[in-house]
Amino acid sequence: YSEFDGTLWEYLQTPSTALGVLTTPTALFVLLGLVLLMRAIKSVLLPFFSSIGRRAGRNTHGPQWEQNNEVRIQKFGEYVFRLLFHFCIAVYGVCYLYDEVWWDKSRGGTQNGFLGYPLHPIEPDMIWYYLIQSAYNVEAFLSLLELSFVVKLQTPSFTKSPIVIGWSETVRGDFREMLIHHVVTNLLVIGSSWIRVTRIGSMVFMVHDISDVPVDLSKLANFLKWKMTTAICFATMVVLWFYCRLVILPFVIYRCVLYEAILLLLTEGPHAIQPIYYVTYQPVFVVLIGVIILLHLTWFAMFVKMGYLLVFKGETHDLSEHKKGESQEAITTNQATPQQRNGNTTTHDVLPTRPTQQQPPQTNGTITSTNGSKKTN
Repeated sequence: YSEFDGTLWEYLQTPSTALGVLTTPTALFVLLGLVLLMRAIKSVLLPFFSSIGRRAGRNTHGPQWEQNNEVRIQKFGEYVFRLLFHFCIAVYGVCYLYDEVWWDKSRGGTQNGFLGYPLHPIEPDMIWYYLIQSAYNVEAFLSLLELSFVVKLQTPSFTKSPIVIGWSETVRGDFREMLIHHVVTNLLVIGSSWIRVTRIGSMVFMVHDISDVPVDLSKLANFLKWKMTTAICFATMVVLWFYCRLVILPFVIYRCVLYEAILLLLTEGPHAIQPIYYVTYQPVFVVLIGVIILLHLTWFAMFVKMGYLLVFKGETHDLSEHKKGESQEAITTNQATPQQRNGNTTTHDVLPTRPTQQQPPQTNGTITSTNGSKKTN
């Protein structure tokens, strides 16, 4: 790290400081602060975003939908926040990285991620790119656990624990895949920062962030059951997902980790890398990125099934949220809503209400679905 004796603001703008490696005490302290800040921001914004989803759902489907879809409304707020983050960080990544040599094949491309290692300076833009990405991934892991589990206290006994942990109503259908994804992602982020291969790590960030934007848009449209909007967002998502995560990630980024990382050993002099370090750490990153690619293949197969149901059956299912599918009951009304006239149907999924609440059926000519079965993970 470079020595520095200036002000705090100058330190934050200085290349290759201790902030450039996430495992240093200074970087960990800043990372913790960013995670807490992000959670504080979410605590303020999520209720506001959920209220937007509540109004949109009520205007589209009527008050009965609002009463029966509290879980859906809560998740709507979460995905609005994710959409804003992914859009902003994707724009930042494109503006910062678009002309870097490791993206330019005419100037050596991905080989620049390893040539001259470990003497690559870590610029302030890269430092904060990594810190913000790491903070988001840590916070997303915590949010996944919060949305998936309910912790209750009970009177302890010889056969009973004082703490009972159960599945939450807001648990994702692909919880296991997402849990593995978050664990592996955090290991990759911290590991790539620790051994200072941030150039390759930034490439992984970029392809994920760009493809996550249409994912969030399609989820928001499906939560409100706007069929035409869902179809458009879904088609965009499939194309970007396939290109970013199943073309660029495996055949550009993963390939360079497999075949070009050997260039690390070309550095000569006092900074030369010992072969033992290469054969120790390179397989670890090969396995971790390989797991990510396998998860992407699993999700893409899920997308293909969702597309089949949408095209051939006219049903909008989010199998990542509901692994066994969603109920598809059409609401018929005597007068078309503005959303119907714009191409959005009122086909919707009514999530189960709490067992203690019985919703009376509508008597104004509207047919509602009261699927009381519980979603299992």
